[in-house]
Amino acid sequence: MAACRRPRAGFTLVEAVIALALIGLVVTKLTLVMGDAQEAHTEETTAMVLEDQAMELIDKIAYAIVGSSTASLDPNLVAPFFSPRMRYMISLGVEDGKAVWSEPEEIGLAAEDGELYWGQNIGAENERSVVWANTVSELLEDELANGEDDNGNELADELGLAFVLDGASVTIRLTLERVDEDENKIQVTRWTSVTCRN
Repeated sequence: MAACRRPRAGFTLVEAVIALALIGLVVTKLTLVMGDAQEAHTEETTAMVLEDQAMELIDKIAYAIVGSSTASLDPNLVAPFFSPRMRYMISLGVEDGKAVWSEPEEIGLAAEDGELYWGQNIGAENERSVVWANTVSELLEDELANGEDDNGNELADELGLAFVLDGASVTIRLTLERVDEDENKIQVTRWTSVTCRN
């Protein structure tokens, strides 16, 4: 009578090594996917924060300029020229039949610091100024410092904040920028046009 072979129980050493290698591959792939997802989430969150900040700043700038007098706008540059700052005076109303104007105000870019500021009586003894943001890009998004119109808006080498005058309308362009821990630039650009009411 032939001896009965019993079914074997357990794994051979080769099967165990193959199983461990497969588990290692799956865990490695999962770690890479989770790392990429975390990085994408961080970039998206940063972009959303910049988006909110850019919209708030554009609204603030537009609100300040819309109440000004076209005659008070300085510099009075039209396309293809722009300025990274705008001086203006706001109508405060009428007194004794005459218009009353605010002290000269200015919104501009301190390019070396990436700061967007608002100021009153800039350069005078009673000067006041406030930094509204410190994340303004050196140049407008997709623009290079090469003397050409790289982003197709009829202006060359615009800085991160650019004002362009067209009659009583002012176009405001703003690019905010942050650099993440991997040295990737995240930029958000917003623009609007406003018409001076006075």
